[in-house]
Amino acid sequence: MTGRVGLAGDWHGNVSWAMSRIRLFAAQGISTIYHVGDFGLWPGATGEYFLKTLHRACVDRDLEMFIVLGNHEDYHRAAAMQLDEQGWLCLESYPRFHFAPRGHAWIDAHGARFAALGGAGSIDRNTRRIGVDWWPQEELTQFDCDRLVANVRSQQWARVDVMLTHDAPAGLRRLGMTARPAWFTPEIEDYCAIQRTRLRHAMDEVLPRWLAHGHWHDYFRDSWDGLSASGTDYHCEVLGLAADGMRGNAVIAEVCPGFGLGEITELLP
Repeated sequence: MTGRVGLAGDWHGNVSWAMSRIRLFAAQGISTIYHVGDFGLWPGATGEYFLKTLHRACVDRDLEMFIVLGNHEDYHRAAAMQLDEQGWLCLESYPRFHFAPRGHAWIDAHGARFAALGGAGSIDRNTRRIGVDWWPQEELTQFDCDRLVANVRSQQWARVDVMLTHDAPAGLRRLGMTARPAWFTPEIEDYCAIQRTRLRHAMDEVLPRWLAHGHWHDYFRDSWDGLSASGTDYHCEVLGLAADGMRGNAVIAEVCPGFGLGEITELLP
């Protein structure tokens, strides 16, 4: 059974932009939105206002949001969330928001096999303050990747239809920095690169047909011809989503069990 869902990239707690995407999704008859991280789970009054405003809009429009955590998120708050019966992390005050634990795997309402692996390295972490606008728990660890593989194998899936991540896996042709700020040290570069390599190895284990990610603030399509952990070839289509205020931040996608994603339409304006 096919169906349509919304996919959105980084919102960074931008209330006006996020509200405009929610209104547009609802106007197109979308009831499920998947967000690939840097959503806006932030501390303090600013973060609370973002959550409260968006949640009210989701209730009014009968929308559910399923969110992969990025790197710019309040991981202290995430650690205090409770798991619901379906394995999602929840905030009691905002039941329309469902946050994916690292390595979560599930079958969506259309019968498609989904998996999520959030987290990413902040290239500017040396300019940020721990517990204020940077959290060490952003790091995608080997434990997270192992948990994803274990969860997918426990489902006895040959392949994942759609994998949702914040970072992009190592090896994509499109990605790269055109400038190198002074704070982007070799140490930070290695810290980020290791996480992308871990993500790629996790891909090689669960074999997604499609992967959608954010983090790089760029809207593009790519493809991945990889070698599985068992030594067989596999193909994956990759969708990179842009950030708030940019074209390509949100799309409507057809979900196709056994195929991943079908037709993809950019949400404009």
